[in-house]
Amino acid sequence: MKPLCLALFLVFGLGAPAEAYWRKGYLPTCDHGPVIAKIQQKFSYANNNTFAWGVGIEAVSDIRETPEIVHNTSLIGRRYCRGVAWLSDGRSSEVVYLIESKQGFASLGYRVQSCLPAFDPWHVYGSWCRSIKP
Repeated sequence: MKPLCLALFLVFGLGAPAEAYWRKGYLPTCDHGPVIAKIQQKFSYANNNTFAWGVGIEAVSDIRETPEIVHNTSLIGRRYCRGVAWLSDGRSSEVVYLIESKQGFASLGYRVQSCLPAFDPWHVYGSWCRSIKP
């Protein structure tokens, strides 16, 4: 039993560096359905509870990944993405989002941080969402 526990600790406890998680697909892609759903949910929450803009994100199109400029040596894998958010009133807006691995509950899963520059009056992610861009 002890060798099995040791083997499991070595495999799961030490883990692989972020690049290996990235290459093996543990980090969802930019156009993954649940990622887009989290962006819509976050915008809807801000609309309903804070700003009352009266619009929601209907769809996200023209999704692309932005490569990192600096080589990341962190154990947290990151994907920098951007696209066009189509709002319920017919307008469109740029959406910038970051997907980070090992950021869910108990370091399992991933976290999505998103920002629409035109809908960030408090500059939570800096001017024009700079802090979640590579």
